[in-house]
Amino acid sequence: SDEVFLTHARLEQLLEAEITTLGLRMCRPMTLETILNSTRNADDLARLLHEELPVRYAQRIKMLEELPDWHATQSIRMVREMYVRSFKELRLADPMQQPAFNKHLQTIKKRHLHTNLLVGGFKDYASAEELGEKEINEWLDRFFALRVSTNMLISHYLEIVGELNADEEDGCNPYQSSINPKCHPYRIARHAADVIGMLCKQWYGCAPEIIVQDAGAQPFPFVPRYLFYILSELLKNSVRATIERHLDDRGGSLSSLSDDEVQSTLSPVQVLVCSGSDVSSIRISDEGGGIPVDQLSHVWSYLYTTAEPIEIPLTRESVDAPTDLKRLETGQLGSVHSLADGNEPENVLMRSPLAGLGCGLPLSRLYAQYLGGDVKLH
Repeated sequence: SDEVFLTHARLEQLLEAEITTLGLRMCRPMTLETILNSTRNADDLARLLHEELPVRYAQRIKMLEELPDWHATQSIRMVREMYVRSFKELRLADPMQQPAFNKHLQTIKKRHLHTNLLVGGFKDYASAEELGEKEINEWLDRFFALRVSTNMLISHYLEIVGELNADEEDGCNPYQSSINPKCHPYRIARHAADVIGMLCKQWYGCAPEIIVQDAGAQPFPFVPRYLFYILSELLKNSVRATIERHLDDRGGSLSSLSDDEVQSTLSPVQVLVCSGSDVSSIRISDEGGGIPVDQLSHVWSYLYTTAEPIEIPLTRESVDAPTDLKRLETGQLGSVHSLADGNEPENVLMRSPLAGLGCGLPLSRLYAQYLGGDVKLH
């Protein structure tokens, strides 16, 4: 067969041109149901990923290039470079060379964890008044929705080829990023309660009791990682509101109270998990005082937080990843300031790991809606 030789410069030109071409192409709709019902044949899935992922990455590259003065915004420029690199690696990869292709996908999946860069760039746009809040929220909703489909596709494929450890002994790993046909909401809720309770104690020195009640919960098809993210973000809001309300009532300190006195002082956070015909529902309720009426219209904004803003997620890999218990268990928060020790925080890394990123509620609702559900505040 005839062979064509290209210089590196010419190859780069062709790949850059492909970004423009594929960025205009419509990608196939990828929902939880379509991915779950897709072929379990590894070769067919590899070809699907090799065809679909570059389209999705090209779309995101073009979205980034449409932002105002993106060349001069370092965080946006760095995110674009990551996507360009991944696009080119995929276009040059052979999906039929499974070990090498799998390695490419694992590398790409890890590379795109650091979404805090992206959110930070948009906070800069908002500060400079180059983009309005509504424009920013719509842009990030679209961008993160594309991430959901991409991440589910990659995780689904890696699970099938045995490169992703999906299930634990009880069949429900809360960090599983592929679709679990029997995701158990009660078990995920129980784990989220344990993690957030531990995080709250590390930060405040105490925590309200989180009561998780199983009212007939049944397994259903879902991505455990996203359900865990949603529940942990909602629980963070509840325990922080509960603690801070009682701190205000007691002059800013609970340190003089015994564990029993803390539990009798702090109202518990209630989690009710139930299932009906083709639907599951999880209700989280607290006595933390609610959200001020004048702030209700902003709670779904990526730029909004009731806590002091932070830039770097302390207890997870990225702003759209769930809190990782391993980061608590292995002492990775050992240097994080605690309100319980009476010291003032010295820098941004020592602010509350319970809040401050401003992405929890909008991302929780986005994940729920993309996967066929919703998040509602009452």
